[in-house]
Amino acid sequence: MKNYIKAVLYAYPLLKNVSEDYREHIRNKALLSYRSDKPTIEIAEYIAEEIVEKERLEWLKGRVEEVLAKLDDVERTLLAIRYFGKEKRIKKAVRGGSSFGAWSERKYFRRQKRLGDKVGGMFVACGVSESVFEREFATMGIFKKIYAFVCEGKDQRITQSERRWIGV
Repeated sequence: MKNYIKAVLYAYPLLKNVSEDYREHIRNKALLSYRSDKPTIEIAEYIAEEIVEKERLEWLKGRVEEVLAKLDDVERTLLAIRYFGKEKRIKKAVRGGSSFGAWSERKYFRRQKRLGDKVGGMFVACGVSESVFEREFATMGIFKKIYAFVCEGKDQRITQSERRWIGV
């Protein structure tokens, strides 16, 4: 799976609240603008940029939800295991109470690999290509550290954690 897709998936739990958080931030900035020493035009430009950023993040969140809606329950759980940090749900799924209990380590990681390829294709199909990510999202605060983390290969530690969860 490409690094930009991993970054988007790792950031997805943060995107769930982005609309409300940005709305509050923009509202507060506008309401408190009378206290600023900056020229009005500068404040208006800042608020306009924040509105555009909010809309881009909402668009991306919609594309991720579009992809997730097309996956089955097992595939969504596999993504949650690797990218969404649902440790309690993961342990329950992997240690019994689901079909994961019968999976070998090999089957689990093969399934994750196939799912990564599938999700990558689905992202591109719904308009989230690497060039779109680089141009529109890579420099946003929400993605900078996550994308660097993934590009440096530090997300491989997560795979090691998965091995512990499945009892290997």
